[in-house]
Amino acid sequence: MTRKHTRWLGAVGSTILATALLAGCVSTGGEAQGPKEGPDSEGPLILQSRFTDAEKGGLEELVKTFNAKGEGTVKINSIPTQTFNQQLPSYLTSKNPPDVYTWYAGQATRDFADQNLLLDLNSVWDKNKADFPENLASLSEDAKGTKVFVPTNNYWWGVYYFKSDFEKLGVTPPKTWDEFLALSEKIKGEGVTPITMGLSDNTWLASAWFDYLDLRINGADFHQELLAGKKSYDSPEVKKVFEAFAQILPFVNPSTLGTTHNQAISDFSQGKAAMYLLGAWAQPAIPADKKDDLAFFQFPVIDPSVPIAEEAPTDGFIASVKTTKPELTKKFLDFIASAEAQTQLAKGQDGTALPANLKATVTLDALATQGKDMIQSAKSVTQFFNRDAGDAQQTPADTALTSFIANPGNIDQILKTWEDASQKIRANS
Repeated sequence: MTRKHTRWLGAVGSTILATALLAGCVSTGGEAQGPKEGPDSEGPLILQSRFTDAEKGGLEELVKTFNAKGEGTVKINSIPTQTFNQQLPSYLTSKNPPDVYTWYAGQATRDFADQNLLLDLNSVWDKNKADFPENLASLSEDAKGTKVFVPTNNYWWGVYYFKSDFEKLGVTPPKTWDEFLALSEKIKGEGVTPITMGLSDNTWLASAWFDYLDLRINGADFHQELLAGKKSYDSPEVKKVFEAFAQILPFVNPSTLGTTHNQAISDFSQGKAAMYLLGAWAQPAIPADKKDDLAFFQFPVIDPSVPIAEEAPTDGFIASVKTTKPELTKKFLDFIASAEAQTQLAKGQDGTALPANLKATVTLDALATQGKDMIQSAKSVTQFFNRDAGDAQQTPADTALTSFIANPGNIDQILKTWEDASQKIRANS
């Protein structure tokens, strides 16, 4: 079985939304095989990349640096992101697949590992694991604990606000759910919309609220089992999540289902809405004259007994088990895992991507430093709803969450419908 996966990418501009690039993976009939034994074959290592134009430069420089070491030659084959995501299952199950691929951590990688399509990278991790945060280890392994993914970078999510707006409103960032509700009540009393979402054209943003509420109420283990189909959406645990969600609805822009993300960003930037739960990818959409005023706080604690988990979508590399150059593949990925490589790669990104290697030398602004500390201190990290559940599961999630926002008194029926739709998708996958 394969699943679809999506990376939500932030477009640069004052009011441009991150575009959802659907990764339509389909089942293929190729056969997996064991890793090649004996010496590597001749020729360059083929790196299949889905990096956008904004990211290509850093990767190209990285490959030049590796090639100059004289340990082998790597050649980049750049594919448009959407095409790459759609064709990845075909690449991996073809008779002579490319050797190495840019990809996503967590379930997005495990789906291919479960089909025995990925190369064992334990040796790469053995050399570099001391340089990676512990919470990235589980995101990089298959169901048996074998490392099959090398992380390069991730980013944070937070509840964004403007410092000057909070000062005018006489409020400070909350740490607990009760403080968050009280803060929202005060903001609303001042005639300002406490929370905006902008869901008319980007319904998936509501999943951030679901993810964080579930992580804070039921914990990361339950959340990941739920998204993997091992728990039910119509369970009492998920109902508790929706009951907590209902508590904030009086503070959400009442037109949120008809408001675009662009408009929500505009309202937020103009002080018409005080808070917006977003990923760091959205920061470039903030007007330049407001960037120094921008801040965020960690999603509030609801149950102090539940270990803190954070959303931290993580990118990196995988390799085909069919590669005819396993030794060169591991040399290259060992380089990719290094502080040297990840420092270089970070220079080609926009400042909101955090290197996975803790020893990478990067200049972080205050928000990035806060995001890095928040992720590294988390007990565990998750990958956002669609990355953990699979893209096919995003549609029933969108339907459930928007139906709930429109009619919060119908929780039981909404959750039953969500569970039925989820099970149907899994049965047909």
